Amino acid sequence: MTIRFGMHSSLWTANWTREAAELCVPEAAEHGLEVIEVALLSPESIDVEHSRRLFERYHVQPSASLCLPAEDNAALHPERGEAFLHRALDVAHALGCDILCGVTYSTLGWRSGKPPTEQEYANIVKALKPIAKKARGYGMRLGVEPCNRYETHLLNTAEQSLMLLERIDEPNVTIHLDTYHMNIEEKGIGNGIRKAGRRSSYIHLSESDRGVPGTGTIDWEDVFEGLRDAGFEGDLVGESFITLPPEIAAALSVWRPVAKSRQEVLEQGVPFLRDLARKHGLLA
Repeated sequence: MTIRFGMHSSLWTANWTREAAELCVPEAAEHGLEVIEVALLSPESIDVEHSRRLFERYHVQPSASLCLPAEDNAALHPERGEAFLHRALDVAHALGCDILCGVTYSTLGWRSGKPPTEQEYANIVKALKPIAKKARGYGMRLGVEPCNRYETHLLNTAEQSLMLLERIDEPNVTIHLDTYHMNIEEKGIGNGIRKAGRRSSYIHLSESDRGVPGTGTIDWEDVFEGLRDAGFEGDLVGESFITLPPEIAAALSVWRPVAKSRQEVLEQGVPFLRDLARKHGLLA
């Protein structure tokens, strides 16, 4: 794989509509972004042909992410979780994505109040294994994102994620890392990246307050040294939550602005991350 640099669509929009796509894609291309991560919270609402034409016209590649609706939580309802993921995967493929990632195993913000159980993991494997097989047929990866303890009790670390990948046992399943979560859960973000190693091909580059990269407390030198040491190949995707759907804002407790505007992220945060990636040999 080659390394691509991109941005989550939450920088521009809470929902991927036709109007949002017409704003996001040209602006991403203007700032040299190669990937836009489209949030597939409601896959059926996406105008696939319209978005695909825009991606092709501006030479920007889509990726797709999601978290499962409460009624389709794979840890509790594997059949319903699998059915939702089938629909989302079909839309992601039709858009031209080569990965569907995010909290593909659960509902963001749902915690049982207890340690994860064998049954919860068994349910997740039951739901995700057929999705991984279908994704491989599409030439796609399936990502699982470990999140912090306040958003899920199921996957918090790279080590836990490796365990889940072993149980799913499909070669195209990858760990979707996120520096915001790793800053809470790992004993050093770089160490977590090295632990995931080549089993990770997707990472969210998110500041400690989910705002402008380079303005918080994330040790970005450690992040990029870890990526270099791990031989990372895949997608480096900025994630700054300028706009969020109400249900995601509630799950993440994002109640105040994390940046002045998207321009602040594009004009300060993006060059900051790109320069670090070049310094550590990840980008030309």
